[in-house]
Amino acid sequence: MANNPLANKYVAKAHWNFATTNGSGAAETISAHNGPIMIPDGAVITKAYYHVGTTVEDSGDDSTQISLGYTGAVAAFVAEIAISATGTNGIAAGQYDAGVHGTLVGMGAALGDDADHNTALEVIALNAATMAHSATDVELLVTVGSTGVHTLDAGNLTLFVEYVLTGDLS
Repeated sequence: MANNPLANKYVAKAHWNFATTNGSGAAETISAHNGPIMIPDGAVITKAYYHVGTTVEDSGDDSTQISLGYTGAVAAFVAEIAISATGTNGIAAGQYDAGVHGTLVGMGAALGDDADHNTALEVIALNAATMAHSATDVELLVTVGSTGVHTLDAGNLTLFVEYVLTGDLS
């Protein structure tokens, strides 16, 4: 993270490598493999995105459902979805296939088909609504749901979360 007192934007980087550190094969919450990665109290999360270096797989049929989020909001970035799911959320391949992926936070709001979103201010307001404020220190997490659970045994992903400190502490 930056240590410039004039700069107030930070990027947290959380990494999971399921080829070297497997999941348990049960519903669980998994801390980042590079240590617990925290977003501090009073931060506004402005954007999140992730890079899958090697496609995530499980020991079965890739039906394990996982989500990306943080303490208290385990699906804040990516809602629970099966590893094998394709053609969902506007992605032709899967959410956990190799490549760069956006999340539900700060990547642009769904504008719909109507003409009500025809000014920059309207679009800005919709995008701001996707941001999140942390009222306590929160940890970045991968959560394995209880549907179709198998051991996560291949693949890796890195979650990047951009945030600013507001000084508005709980």
